[in-house]
Amino acid sequence: MAQHHFFRPVYVWFKLLPRWVRSHDAIYLGLLALVVGVLAGYGALLLRFGIEWVSRVWTGEGSWSEALAEIHWSIFLLAPVTGGLIVGWINSRWLPTNQARVIPGVIEALAERGGKVSAKKTAGELVANVVSVGSGASMGREAPTVALGASLASLLGQALKLNEKQIRTLVGCGVAAGIAASFNAPIAGVLFALEVILADYAIATFTPIVMSAVIATVITRAELGNFPMFTIPEFRMVSSWEIPAYIGLGIFCGLLAAFTIKLLPKARAWFEKHVQFPMLRPAVAGLLLGCCALLVPEIMSIGYGTVDGILLENIDTNILGFSLPLALFLLILLVMKLLTSVMCAGGGFGGGMIGPSLFIGATAGALYGGIVHGMLPTWSESYGAYALVACGAMLAAMVQAPMSSILMIFELSNDYHIMVPLMTACVVAALVTRIFGKESVLNESLKEKGVDTEGALERSWMRSVPISRIPWRSVPAVAASAPLAELKRVYVSSGKGCVVVVNEQGDMLGLVTFEDLKLWLLDSALDDVVIASEVANANVLCLSEKNSLLDAIEILDRESFEQMPITSAKHPKKVLGILSRNAVFSTYHKMIVKHGDDNTKNW
Repeated sequence: MAQHHFFRPVYVWFKLLPRWVRSHDAIYLGLLALVVGVLAGYGALLLRFGIEWVSRVWTGEGSWSEALAEIHWSIFLLAPVTGGLIVGWINSRWLPTNQARVIPGVIEALAERGGKVSAKKTAGELVANVVSVGSGASMGREAPTVALGASLASLLGQALKLNEKQIRTLVGCGVAAGIAASFNAPIAGVLFALEVILADYAIATFTPIVMSAVIATVITRAELGNFPMFTIPEFRMVSSWEIPAYIGLGIFCGLLAAFTIKLLPKARAWFEKHVQFPMLRPAVAGLLLGCCALLVPEIMSIGYGTVDGILLENIDTNILGFSLPLALFLLILLVMKLLTSVMCAGGGFGGGMIGPSLFIGATAGALYGGIVHGMLPTWSESYGAYALVACGAMLAAMVQAPMSSILMIFELSNDYHIMVPLMTACVVAALVTRIFGKESVLNESLKEKGVDTEGALERSWMRSVPISRIPWRSVPAVAASAPLAELKRVYVSSGKGCVVVVNEQGDMLGLVTFEDLKLWLLDSALDDVVIASEVANANVLCLSEKNSLLDAIEILDRESFEQMPITSAKHPKKVLGILSRNAVFSTYHKMIVKHGDDNTKNW
């Protein structure tokens, strides 16, 4: 009996614990962030091992870089074409044609759908990305890893019926975990999620994102070891006079990034014009890639083995059996990688542009650094140092995220001496690219579609405010058969500026405002002849009590009227009240002030 009395409070406590946790948002999101970190970490490993498995099918090795010298020439054509046919089928059958993919798809989901993605889209993207990169498409695995982490986080939030603010935070956790798992760089992952995806630096958002990034890093390190993505040489800045050279490097990378971003929509337009069947576009891109790879095999797939060689200043400069000068080889490699990456993206291959940005940056930096070192050998470091800094500068310019890029390269190198040149080049590169437009490689396709990515956080706030939280007024009603005289009397005595005309069941038939009523005011002889239903305007825009502040503002932005009826969610023809333009925008202003003062609290 004593044992029964002892265990009963424990049993009750465990039964009530889940409810208590859910009622404390910070604790609940913290626990979910740990789950997201686990999902994203193992998702990153799944993606990585999947790409390696497909690569082995074609090359016999886990990456294309390891097998370039032994691959038969026919594989350079067969692999990307076959992979392109598979990806084209997935694009047409599995993936929605009207939604962006990979990281742009995450940004679009946050801006347009409250962070919600479908399980079918998640699975389709995963397979398409694995097949694309594994079959040699000149793309990267980092962006797919980020998108997978974000999608898994979104699916978890939807399964648990979280609100939009909570799902948004979990998506940020998935993004941070994806970057952390890809680069073994948890700090950069956190900042990338805050700087690029969420644009929200609140403590309530920051804490769970850090937890997810840490857990994902622990999981990938346990499986792959605590090694940087590249083999990083010791960095050294020979002289302070190198700073102008690094400024020039930033300008060079910024111009390259701007050119690449401008090429992407042109590549998509070219495929749309010349390849009528969308299912065949990746295969055509694969054929063009394979033809280029016969000349320069290093452009196939991710190419991080080539990046390692550049950083370590150990490059084979042979093309078709001819040994070229280093500068000429790097120039050809740079041009070919840039064009084939844009071509694969435009043709619809899976993967992302983060990996190609690092490859292009390393190649451009080595080319630039070789020239600088050749001109000033005693005042400058050799080209490997410039290649390392250019990786960060190119990434900063392409994604318009200089702080994340600086931290990413710093975490990879683990060398404080790199910070001054790295900060200089990254900031300059991002500024130079921005001169040519605000688009980045992550949002240029969304801008083309007309998706507003800059106001995503504000729209999320507005979607979180239900119509029921906006003060509305009661509205007088008259029967459809009421004479005009009674309608006038009710309109004047109420002072509400409108009257609802209803049928016998109380359903709205129309609305009467002064604009409707003024046509009947001059002739009093009509007071007992005309009835309310003849005066009422039946074409009335209404808001449901299920709608949000965003819905109300979108209607009022394009319409000139001052009031809108609010209808019942269960009975759409039952009018609950009238919502004024002033009440809507007053609530909007209060929301902006509230989130500006302290966006760590729920609205």
